[in-house]
Amino acid sequence: MPEETKKGRITFAPGLPMQFSEDAEEPVEPLTEYQQTVVHQVGSTIKAYTKAADELLQGKYVAIRDFAPLHLRERGNILVACCEEGIVVRYDQKTEDKKIRTGWFPDGLSKIAPMISQSVVYCHPSKDFISTISTTGTELRLSTVNSSTGDSRDIFTVKIGFDAVLNRPDQLPVPPSKPFCLLSVQNSLELHLIGEFAQEGVNPGSGQQFMTRTPIRLPVGWECIEVFPFFNLADWKPEYAPIWAENDLLASIVMRQFRETEFHTLDPNAVARKRLSKLIKAYKDLLDSNPEREESLQSFLKEHPSLLCPTHTHVWPKLPLGARATDFVFRDAIGDYLLVELEKSTLPLFLKDGHASRELNHARGQISDWKRYLEDNLSTVQRELGLVGISTNPQSLVVIGRSQFLSDENRRKLVTLENESPRTKIVTYDDVLENAKAVIQNLLGPLWDDVIGNTEIYYLPKQ
Repeated sequence: MPEETKKGRITFAPGLPMQFSEDAEEPVEPLTEYQQTVVHQVGSTIKAYTKAADELLQGKYVAIRDFAPLHLRERGNILVACCEEGIVVRYDQKTEDKKIRTGWFPDGLSKIAPMISQSVVYCHPSKDFISTISTTGTELRLSTVNSSTGDSRDIFTVKIGFDAVLNRPDQLPVPPSKPFCLLSVQNSLELHLIGEFAQEGVNPGSGQQFMTRTPIRLPVGWECIEVFPFFNLADWKPEYAPIWAENDLLASIVMRQFRETEFHTLDPNAVARKRLSKLIKAYKDLLDSNPEREESLQSFLKEHPSLLCPTHTHVWPKLPLGARATDFVFRDAIGDYLLVELEKSTLPLFLKDGHASRELNHARGQISDWKRYLEDNLSTVQRELGLVGISTNPQSLVVIGRSQFLSDENRRKLVTLENESPRTKIVTYDDVLENAKAVIQNLLGPLWDDVIGNTEIYYLPKQ
């Protein structure tokens, strides 16, 4: 038989999961036998439903778990509100507590739905209703912030809500199908904005158009609200629940995959651009941490050698040429070789008196040592080290220091040093970053360094 009936209080706060407390001293009006049966049976069915979904996401569908609805893969508390007109189910944000509380509410769906959904979902008995969403709905505000002054300016505000009419369909689902669900609202919305890269003095419409896609959440404590009107107790049986769970998961996963495919078809380069943007940011963050050990950057560049040589087809890290190993040797698509010497990013290129630093001279000297070794051992290097076709004077690259410590005069001196050894290029770690960004942007389109959160950028096809 059902458990003892208890009277409780539910508190809803903006952005927070619901809070439960018992009113132990309040008198409890006993439920009828029918009401007790409804509360027990529906609660048991929802429990079986969530258990089945959890087992599927940990087993059969674990590979596509991330495409499942958040309220089923990261569960919190669940409130099942039963009344004479139907059922409202609220799936809360993820918490350590995962209780399912089922209760009987004396009011109808028109009062229960907005209360439990925190003024997001409204149910109306007929089409002749006057919506109150413009005043009672959840507010969404879009603002711009000046990064220099911190001043903000509202672009627009809008109230969000969902009106649903309790209109009985001509035919209701037949068990074991899931009972008729009037609406299922997930707290997972997207904001899409259309823009254009515009150059000063150029007519609008001629630049590259783009669309931003930003996931947003309403300031409520739930992940999903579902409303089931036209209640029939015979439709709610725990043995039906596994079928509902699998059908719901499959439908949601297919819909999510289809939607992602639509966006990727719109801009096939978006995924690669996003991944490379993260790579560029990770590299810059490492640089800005001022790593004291050269090995930190060497290890990062070993994982991502294209930052140093975007056209390479083969790379040899720490290849010995004589007494000291190279940091990298690259071979590019046309068979040219590149020797790379890395120094610390914290080292200066020039002293205060304008002369090249000892570390820079040492790096240039190391390049010269490798080339002399090639002159003396060319056939051995080609045969034993596998550097087929390498010459005695390959291209060379010295990476040292940061650009912020280079003056215009220092840049001119670098040109002079490079003119003394035309096949040796001297760059800073910031130059590596900018060169890599230029290659990526030439192939995939502009990278956005200041994208915040999970915003994604899609470039629209030119008309």
